[in-house]
Amino acid sequence: MPLDRTQAGGALMMIDANNYTDQNTPVNSTVPTQGGQVQATAQQLNTGSGPSMYGRITTPYPLWDGTNRFLVAFNPCEVTNAGVIVSCSTLSSAEIATLSDPNRLITQIAADPVQNNVPASYAIYMFDPSNQTWSIVAAPPAGYMLTDPIPLQARTEPSVSSPTLANPTLAAQKLATLTVASVYDTDLLGRMGLPMLSPTDLPTGCTTGIPQTAPLDPQDTRPTVANITALKDPANSAYNCTPLRFVRVVRAIAPPSGSTGERQAIGDTNFEQNEILGYAPVEPDGSFQINIPADTPVGFSVLDTQGRAFQVHTNWVQARPGEVRSCDGCHSPRKGAAINSGTIANTIPQAWQANLAAAHLPGFTMAQTRGNYWATTNNDTNPVDNPVYTLSPNMTYTDVWAANPSQARAAIQIDYSGLSTTAPSTTGPIIINYPDHIQPLWSKSRGANTCTTCHSASDAKLNLSATIAGTGRMVSYENLMVGAPVIVNGQPVLQVQDGVQVVETGPALVYSTASEGQAVGLARSSRLVEILSGQLLMSSSDAQAAFPTPPAPAPSHVGMLNASEMRLVTEWIDLGGKYYNDPFNSSSGVQAVNSLNQTTFQAKVYPILLSTCAANCHMARGSNTTVPAGTSFVENKFVLTGNSMGDYNNTLTMISDTCNPADPANYLLSEPSTIPHPAGATQKAAVLPVGSANYTTIANWIKSGCP
Repeated sequence: MPLDRTQAGGALMMIDANNYTDQNTPVNSTVPTQGGQVQATAQQLNTGSGPSMYGRITTPYPLWDGTNRFLVAFNPCEVTNAGVIVSCSTLSSAEIATLSDPNRLITQIAADPVQNNVPASYAIYMFDPSNQTWSIVAAPPAGYMLTDPIPLQARTEPSVSSPTLANPTLAAQKLATLTVASVYDTDLLGRMGLPMLSPTDLPTGCTTGIPQTAPLDPQDTRPTVANITALKDPANSAYNCTPLRFVRVVRAIAPPSGSTGERQAIGDTNFEQNEILGYAPVEPDGSFQINIPADTPVGFSVLDTQGRAFQVHTNWVQARPGEVRSCDGCHSPRKGAAINSGTIANTIPQAWQANLAAAHLPGFTMAQTRGNYWATTNNDTNPVDNPVYTLSPNMTYTDVWAANPSQARAAIQIDYSGLSTTAPSTTGPIIINYPDHIQPLWSKSRGANTCTTCHSASDAKLNLSATIAGTGRMVSYENLMVGAPVIVNGQPVLQVQDGVQVVETGPALVYSTASEGQAVGLARSSRLVEILSGQLLMSSSDAQAAFPTPPAPAPSHVGMLNASEMRLVTEWIDLGGKYYNDPFNSSSGVQAVNSLNQTTFQAKVYPILLSTCAANCHMARGSNTTVPAGTSFVENKFVLTGNSMGDYNNTLTMISDTCNPADPANYLLSEPSTIPHPAGATQKAAVLPVGSANYTTIANWIKSGCP
């Protein structure tokens, strides 16, 4: 349940973990398709924002006495009506609808006689779902709440599963082993299946990247699964049709203790800081086995032939020293056999190299077989020494399986050897910081194709300059990561969030959002990568419309960056498009980015904008403050809403060079100080004349952000 704007409460859900792997994903075909979780209370409780008519529950704790009862913290639904606290049961349907409407502004809400503003007063109850009875255990005094009840009772000690020690030497090195049977073993959503591929991924002559077949398990709920037998056979066309080649392993970086302002240093992204531990090949059957650092949160992404992730791994895996962690696949069903097991795993194609075929043991995947071949050939069973299980700083693929060279997959080598700019260190974890590694690619001299020659301060579409924007980050970063306001029929599209209006922005060149349900790889979803590679991958139609392939006379962007440079850009995007991935700076201090002062903006700059810009062309309709007289929005990228926080952020996008306020790229000053403004206007005086008091106030504020 969400804990934001819900008074930290929601509904009590009963989860059927024995029969479902997800809310509506049964473990086998004999189980109904729905019923993975149901509310335990007779009345449905609201798990989202707005009033919950029958109250909210939080911090439940079961009684381990066989009665199926719970201790819960329960908060009744109460509101104020004309300042008096009343039960939600007294509300009319119209009042309930008004309180539940998420699209109302703060000013509208403040004028309502009925307010959803009663502080939570959770009390402890004994709840019996079987009889739907509630027994009060403890009530809080006025102004307090009681949560997190725990019964003091005797119970059988839960069983504890000790980690499996794969090898004492492995444990001594503080390493663990992860073995994945097949990345093609995925869920009903196909989160590592056909939905992640585009037509561009298919080599000439191929009709599908992942051949499908009926599952062998009759209780498997998936209509089809990957045909591992075909994928692992060099004599089968599927062997060379699949684009999956590598796995990238990353680890999370813990923020420094007591640090502040970290979000600014991370940048415009939903992701936290992380670093690359290395790469390993994915075998033709989709298997891999690698050694990973123990007691460390690590994540994995499966990559295509150019090192671009098919999917964002939105959770972390950890293992104890020496432990072997096994996965059937990527988001594969929690129950049932792996598709790469039994007769499938034990099928040895005749087209394999004979020495590798001889190294196969019953139940082994191709990754395990390859590792076993190295161990027996070198008379070394220590997994620490085995290069098959060792992560590499580069993406290297060599086909060792096909006995016939004409059937072998093409060799791949993707490294940093082609970089003439600063390369990330590969002697340890790979850390990519935008100012250090990505901006130099745009500034690098490429003759007529130098990026910043065209994409300079004079390019309103994309400025890739290294000047510092109002956010404290480079203007090129802001232009790549932040989309432009959405304008429909000459008017900005507005949304209401938390009672204030915000301007809806369109897609950016770099895609940097993901969720468990929508986790397509970031680089493969970014128009920047598509334009530079000349391949249409997984970007949205909106992104393609916003950033079409540059038409003539602009040069083709394909090949402007070499393979090493494309690797670096791809890694940066796949890691979340962060400004800094390293929380520490070169002086051993905490990395910091300082945006223009918001307090000064609200006190000195904002009143000027409201009396000039907002009063003429830049105030969006329906502001949640008093709209200045004469407001008439004219289509442009600088949209004010009347909300100081949102307008502060929008104003920062109009500043491209804090060290030079008079820079024409600082549209906040250059446009209103120009005659005419806007273009086609007939006024004789500038809105903000150069040297005027208002101009100087804004210029001084901009200059204060120069590092």
